Amino acid sequence: MTKVTLLLSSFCLMLTSTGAAQETKFGVKAGLNYSSIVGDLTDGIKFRFSGHAGVFLEVEFTDKFSFQPELLYSSQGFQFSSDLQTIQNGGFASDQNDIRTNVQFNYLTVPILGKFALNDRLDVEFGPQFGFLLNQVTKIKNLDQRDDTLPDNRTSTSGDFQLDYGVAVGFGVKVSERFSVSPRFYIGLRNRLNGAMGNIQNYNVALQLSANYSFL
Repeated sequence: MTKVTLLLSSFCLMLTSTGAAQETKFGVKAGLNYSSIVGDLTDGIKFRFSGHAGVFLEVEFTDKFSFQPELLYSSQGFQFSSDLQTIQNGGFASDQNDIRTNVQFNYLTVPILGKFALNDRLDVEFGPQFGFLLNQVTKIKNLDQRDDTLPDNRTSTSGDFQLDYGVAVGFGVKVSERFSVSPRFYIGLRNRLNGAMGNIQNYNVALQLSANYSFL
């Protein structure tokens, strides 16, 4: 909690000092995530839908360039299916998937983006993004409702504020003076396993679609 408080305080201080002498817009945003992981041992891994929400500050330096830091709660992760018979019989597989595992990473993310206007309604945005893992939630669901040998279960473990960082790139499309939408792609550059499994490496990826509302 101390780290979260420190991060929030630093973020607010940065927004105050950055926007003091420039034209600024404060806003809120929310939307969908379509996320997964890439790298080693990811065969059968699928994307999962989740969401994000938070606040942003757009600092306009010129008509063509703006600086936009954000503070978001973002749910990411992945899912995969497996065969119950394979699990129970030590590797003897059938053609049916019975178990779906959903792994959810809940992050506090800080994208720090530069925005370059292409015209009055469209801009390109890109920059670094930092994420701090709040917790990991794993849900296992038995898809065969007639079989109660593996009941649904849910576990949650602390993320200990583990750092993730990468690059975000996307577009901003202005719908009106206050409202805009922004599709964005994020790819992590830090191995999320952090050396825990030798040289095996996994990285977060996410497609995001946000609805943004500015308070002029």
